Amino acid sequence: MDTIQEYRMLKRRWVESRGEEREQVQKELDVFFDSLDEAERRQVIEAVDDDFEAIHQCIEEAKDLKLRSQMEQVLPFLSISALAKHYFGKSASWFYQRLNGNIVHGKPCRFTPEELEKVKFALNDIKDKLSATVSNI
Repeated sequence: MDTIQEYRMLKRRWVESRGEEREQVQKELDVFFDSLDEAERRQVIEAVDDDFEAIHQCIEEAKDLKLRSQMEQVLPFLSISALAKHYFGKSASWFYQRLNGNIVHGKPCRFTPEELEKVKFALNDIKDKLSATVSNI
C-alpha cells in the first residue's frame, strides 16, 4: 500500500471510529506520521490540501444550493432579466448560470462573495419597493 492510500485508510478509520477505537487509530496515525520521510510527508501534505480543497468545494456547492432553494419560491414573481440588468449589468442567463451552478468553460459558475452581497441588496431593494407600494395603496 502506498503512502497516500495508507493515509486515506487511516483517516477514514479515524473519522468512522469513536472512543477507545479512535484513540487506537490516533496512535496508529501518530506512528504513521513519525515513520514518513521528507518526500512522503510532502505527498501527505498534498493529499491533505486536496482534502481541504474538496471540503471547500462541497461548502460552496451547499451555499449555491441554499441560495437556489431560498429563491425558488420568489423566482416566479421576479423578472430575473430586469434584476440581472439593473443590479449587475448582466443578462438573465448570466444570473441563472450562477444561481444554478452551470458548468461554463469546464468550471461551475458561482456568485462571488461580492455578487452575493449584491443579490442580498437587490432583493432587499425590491422588498423595500414592494413595501412602499403596499403602503401607498
